[in-house]
Amino acid sequence: MCKNTKKNALVHYGREPMACLEGRADIAEFVERQRKTGSTVGFVPTMGALHAGHISLVERSSRECDCTIVSIFVNPTQFNQVEDLDRYPRPLDADLAMLAGSGCNAVFIPSVQEIYPEGPVTRQRWDFGGLDKGLEGKFRPGHFDGVAQVVHILLALVQPDVLYLGQKDYQQFCIVRKMVALERLPVDVRVCPIAREPDGLAMSSRNMRLSPAERRDANAISKVLFRVRNRTVVPTDYSRDPRLLASKAREELQANTALRLEYLEIVDADSLEPLERWTAGRHALICVAAWVGEVRLIDNVLIAQPA
Repeated sequence: MCKNTKKNALVHYGREPMACLEGRADIAEFVERQRKTGSTVGFVPTMGALHAGHISLVERSSRECDCTIVSIFVNPTQFNQVEDLDRYPRPLDADLAMLAGSGCNAVFIPSVQEIYPEGPVTRQRWDFGGLDKGLEGKFRPGHFDGVAQVVHILLALVQPDVLYLGQKDYQQFCIVRKMVALERLPVDVRVCPIAREPDGLAMSSRNMRLSPAERRDANAISKVLFRVRNRTVVPTDYSRDPRLLASKAREELQANTALRLEYLEIVDADSLEPLERWTAGRHALICVAAWVGEVRLIDNVLIAQPA
């Protein structure tokens, strides 16, 4: 809930007010007002615990659209473990403060009941053509069904012209883009670059759960990804084969006893299928998931496939 505010109030956390919306009727009324003025609407869906990466999406939307709406909703249907859902941080006041001055015009903060009036279960599924089978899909069964369902619901409520998603969750971007195409929704789905800490670690809401020592250990993930990328620029014998290059990178991460590697793959950026050979003119994704203590982190790097 919007602390110390009334429903549908304007919240002054910075110079510009933001509408704080909680119900379906509230967001519908707000969007209708934008449509009447001919404003284009950009939408950034989040689960809160915002960081500079989220804000970069908001700022891009603000540059490209007349009105920007941000949602904060921790979606229960995309968590595989109840404990992970319970531990997910929910610093609402800090989130609202971060949005101040970012170009956000409205924050939609619905309850679980507002999103799932009949209860939080996954009722709608799509055929993603295999995009959901590998990588995260292999280790988090049903996760992308929950993601696609909640984004579908939010898009129906917000009715944006443009949807902004982050590259860190690249497979999620592919899933949402596919769902939008299957549903023929009139929204442009745009992916934005990963925001990183000065030492290269991908910004994530989960980073705040890392101890200082774990935070240092986590930096090894991005370092390996960058080394893999560099090896495609200046090829060696093994980097000419993406399978050997991925194997070498896995060995490097597995040698780090502070990490527990779940996967490291080099895949085609469109199909997400593991690459057996490079195809010049296409893009590849080097992606990884690893545990640092009790925190699971993901990261990726996009590269142009070498000739």
